[in-house]
Amino acid sequence: MNILIIAYYYPPVNSGGTMRPVQMGKHLPLLGHNISILTHSYKKDSVEPGNPQILRFRDISYNRDRVGICKKMQWALLRGFTEILNKCGKYHSIYSWWKNRVIRNCEKIIEHTKPDAILATYPPVETLEIGVYLSKKYNIPLISDFRDGLIFEPIETKRMSQYKCIREKYLQIEKEAISSSSAVTSIASPITGYYKETYRVPFAEVISNAFDPNDLKDLPGDVAFDSSHFNIVFTGRFSLSEESNIVDYFFHALRSILETKDPTQAFNIRVHLVGEYRADELAKLSDLIEKNIVVLHGFVERKRALAFQKAADLLLIITLPDRSSSTSAKLFEYLFTGKPILSLTHKTVLEDIINETHTGWNVHPHQTEAIADLLWKIVSDPVFYSSLKPDWEKIEEYSITTQMKRLDRLLFTITSHSDKIKEAKE
Repeated sequence: MNILIIAYYYPPVNSGGTMRPVQMGKHLPLLGHNISILTHSYKKDSVEPGNPQILRFRDISYNRDRVGICKKMQWALLRGFTEILNKCGKYHSIYSWWKNRVIRNCEKIIEHTKPDAILATYPPVETLEIGVYLSKKYNIPLISDFRDGLIFEPIETKRMSQYKCIREKYLQIEKEAISSSSAVTSIASPITGYYKETYRVPFAEVISNAFDPNDLKDLPGDVAFDSSHFNIVFTGRFSLSEESNIVDYFFHALRSILETKDPTQAFNIRVHLVGEYRADELAKLSDLIEKNIVVLHGFVERKRALAFQKAADLLLIITLPDRSSSTSAKLFEYLFTGKPILSLTHKTVLEDIINETHTGWNVHPHQTEAIADLLWKIVSDPVFYSSLKPDWEKIEEYSITTQMKRLDRLLFTITSHSDKIKEAKE
């Protein structure tokens, strides 16, 4: 089957969101599919042959490649133009230029890829708009895929609250995408449940983010920690797209342990931060960094990040509380390391997965005292630390092999359903 995946976020962009289309492009061909990925370019339009083949169309907004005064000025002008339109009540997006360029080249895209099905993965909303346009124009089954909620538990709350035109446009895009889709997929059951309940979608599936256990092979051999320390590893960023997703409470809890517990053991704790962090975030940790309690490793390639995870005594993950669909792509990496997880979350899918797989402990991310109590118990009580019994059968459900087989079945279901509808019309 020929499948066209529309994904703006794709390498060289480096974010958790890029992993989903990358994995689809890697693993769906193993199930017999020919994959084309329609994405951005910051330089010129191009086609990269292979399976997957990559179709790139230039994004003049230069959201990433803003090097040099000319490009920075161009980005500032385009961003300013977008803001002015939104303030005037006319919807516009920084990605609109990319979307329009793709649509102008739609004939070429369809002729080149000949898709039997289209999968458009949000964010941004422009991928959904392109998917709807191509599906309607060429009568091709569409799957709308949600890595985050759009109207349900939206990630763009700031802009949606700032501009009425954005809220109205997003609701319109969601309705059009769902009504035009043969199926809806999302990373989490609350999002899928929302679409089932709100729009009565006939085919709606959870295709969770996942991990390829083979990625743990051939890791760098030079990543190791001092075994006399209790080594906690956090990989990635603190805030990503949600600046309120802060980790202050965890570090307050850590300071509390250093001040009140046995210093011989407390000062053996090391928190290893592997990734990119803002200057203001690091400034808040300056005292812990100076004491060598927090150790900065900076941004590293993915294999090296996995090696840090594998070397840890404890893996740390944090989400906003009471956001039911909250999870993180790195959770699935964490699961397959076999290392205990300290999950700072509350009433989320992340909490559910940790509980069902028996891979860690959950605590509310904003309760400093509770975090300190749990962390100290993990660090100081060997029996408690060793009490977890991971359920590997459940963990396997979050492997990329399992998730892609589920998507494969859905693809065949919607294309068969579409063929029957066409036959009935004829």
